[in-house]
Amino acid sequence: MKRYFSAILALFLVAVLITGCFQLPKAPDSIKTRVNNVIEKWNNLYANELEIISWNYEGILDDPVKYQEVLALLTDPDSVRIVHTDITDPGLLSLLLLSAVPADSQKEFKESVEGLVEIGQHLVKLKWKAPASGEEFVTTALVEEDNIVWDSILGSVVEEEFEITPAGGKSGEVTIKWFWGAERGSISWSLECSGPPLQCSYDSKAKMTSGEARIETRLVKTEECCILYYGWAYRTPTGSISIDWNPETNQYDIEVSSWGSTGSGQGILECCM
Repeated sequence: MKRYFSAILALFLVAVLITGCFQLPKAPDSIKTRVNNVIEKWNNLYANELEIISWNYEGILDDPVKYQEVLALLTDPDSVRIVHTDITDPGLLSLLLLSAVPADSQKEFKESVEGLVEIGQHLVKLKWKAPASGEEFVTTALVEEDNIVWDSILGSVVEEEFEITPAGGKSGEVTIKWFWGAERGSISWSLECSGPPLQCSYDSKAKMTSGEARIETRLVKTEECCILYYGWAYRTPTGSISIDWNPETNQYDIEVSSWGSTGSGQGILECCM
């Protein structure tokens, strides 16, 4: 009997030791907060189309070998899923595999993701469910202490803020944000007049992370006025943009395609002496 209890005790100690050695890593509170917040936000908007049903913390991306494994996982065209959405109608989502988009878009996707992955980031697995079909799948998200960095589905969706100066002002800006709130890109334009004699000066800028933002401008100067026509567009994470001036309509013809989110617009700024 004594030998029996000794064997039980030994097995118990071994079990405790194994459990301690292979215990799953614990997510820091800051990571928990960021992940839970973005899940709540997503499900409030899109749960009827695609719901996040759970998540697991997978530890830290802490060595070059693991880095290559994660990078391969995040860019595998046969397993990575992205969504196409219209930011003006959050209820519409189209889910597709990366392998369904053209090869050049797959290449651009891989290059943009490579620019986001860094040693020291936290790894999180998000479990998704499409209510209509019942399909369930998992994506890998990259998270930092102060920000979410990437997830193929969350990263396909953006938020847009449009700001133009009050009447009489001569500038405007579109800020494109990641779904989790951090700035992802911006497009801006401005016009200034001085004189006499009349002098016109203008500026325009566009930038975007994991995607493309563009703006085209056309300045017309009359005897008394400076007129700036502008047309802008963005798309994420892959796709194309075309902005061409149409002399017949005195407007830009804008075409945007994307397997993620898009936005576009145009207008006129004017200042006179």
